[in-house]
Amino acid sequence: GQVAKEYGEINKLANSLGTKLPGTTADFQNMMAVLIQQGISAKAILGGVGVAAGYLGVQMKMPFEEAAEFAAKMQDATKTAEKDMLSLMDVIQRSYYLGVDKGNMLQGFSKLSAGMKTIKQEGLEGAKAMAPLLVMADQAAMAGESAGNAFSKIFKSMMDTDGIKKALKDSKTGLTMNFTDGKGEFGGLDNMYKQLEQLKGLSTEQRLPILGDMFGNDAETIQALNLLIDKGKSGYDEVVAKMKAQADLQTRVNAQLSTLKNLKDAAGGTFTRLLALFGDQLAPQFKSMITGFTNITENVTAWAQANPGLANTIAKVAGGAALLIGGLSAISMGLITVVGPIMVVMKSLQAMGLVMSLAASPILVALGLLAL
Repeated sequence: GQVAKEYGEINKLANSLGTKLPGTTADFQNMMAVLIQQGISAKAILGGVGVAAGYLGVQMKMPFEEAAEFAAKMQDATKTAEKDMLSLMDVIQRSYYLGVDKGNMLQGFSKLSAGMKTIKQEGLEGAKAMAPLLVMADQAAMAGESAGNAFSKIFKSMMDTDGIKKALKDSKTGLTMNFTDGKGEFGGLDNMYKQLEQLKGLSTEQRLPILGDMFGNDAETIQALNLLIDKGKSGYDEVVAKMKAQADLQTRVNAQLSTLKNLKDAAGGTFTRLLALFGDQLAPQFKSMITGFTNITENVTAWAQANPGLANTIAKVAGGAALLIGGLSAISMGLITVVGPIMVVMKSLQAMGLVMSLAASPILVALGLLAL
């Protein structure tokens, strides 16, 4: 039954974003409400999630409420700390400008979440490591959900050291692979690519049975594995370099906000907030006035119901008065149409020096009537 103590601070943040970014204060208040509904704590909103969602909405041209839901789900999928949310959104926008749309991004990380946990790559650093894989998959026409599922299955299978050994022994190729660090944990992406590199020289006939035995035979997993093998570490590093070469989120937002349209939109938000402040100051007077109107209406209605005969008479008198006023208005308009042309003729005669009184000049009246 009470407003949370952080409400004032969150509202202040919404006002600040409404002043700085395109959109009204109400847009950002709604955005904050969505973050709360998505289970983001007030502390997290004030700690970076609120600003991150606002910036992401501006940069990826998303409605702010949608941006809030997206940011909340991305935090949940990647297990990113609130203090790192702005950096996570930076990773997201860099991937976005390499072609991964928001739908594939969210689905990819949501399905990849289990795999990130398996290889201990959660949080901001995990997102940085996994984002290039999703970019590569997207460029290979893999849907985000399929790519995320495939990479999760691959990471899980890589941790099955005994299964890997058995599959390689049965292949009779003499290959040995170990994707761990020797201490029971994932050995890292560099080691992963090093191990998979051994399969690159094999023919398709030799490679497919080995991949099937080690990782399973479903199509999306095989497609992702072939992508990792064919592109290799150099392909991964190329995507990383492309992402790094882009402007960061803050720079992009600043550049976008400097355009005339966005300056105008931000000014509109500031003006709206100013009107709201005036409204706060005048609210008591408005409330009193509205309450007074309501009381008058209720009292008049009650009196009319108690005195139907008199109320009916008053209504008829009021209606007759309205008709009388309307009739007089029509007569006055008619007189204007008659007298107007006569006055025009008088002014014309005065201009010619033929000044005379209207009553003494039948000619003037005749001329006025002719003018009609």
